[in-house]
Amino acid sequence: MDSIGDIVSTVIGNIADKKAAAVVNIEEVWNIVLDVKELEHTQLVGINNGVLFVYVDSSVWLYHFNVRKNNILQKVSKRIPEIQDVRFKIGKFR
Repeated sequence: MDSIGDIVSTVIGNIADKKAAAVVNIEEVWNIVLDVKELEHTQLVGINNGVLFVYVDSSVWLYHFNVRKNNILQKVSKRIPEIQDVRFKIGKFR
C-alpha cells in the first residue's frame, strides 16, 4: 500500500508534467504562428481562464499585434482550442 506522501507526490508530479507540456506546446504554436521578426518583439507571459497574455516591447508592436489579433487568435486556437483570447501588453523582457 502506498503512503499518502507517495500518492501526493505522484499527483503533484503529474500536474507539473501536464503544465510543462502545455507550456512547450504553446511556445511551439507561437513560433509557428508568428514570423521571426514578430517573435523578437514578444514574450509569452501565461494563460489564465483561456486567455493567452503576451508582452510586446513597444507601442508600435502593440498596435501591430492588436491589428493582427483576430488572425493570430484564429491560428492559435485552431491548434490549442483552450485558448479563447489573446491579450497584448507592453512589458519588459529579455
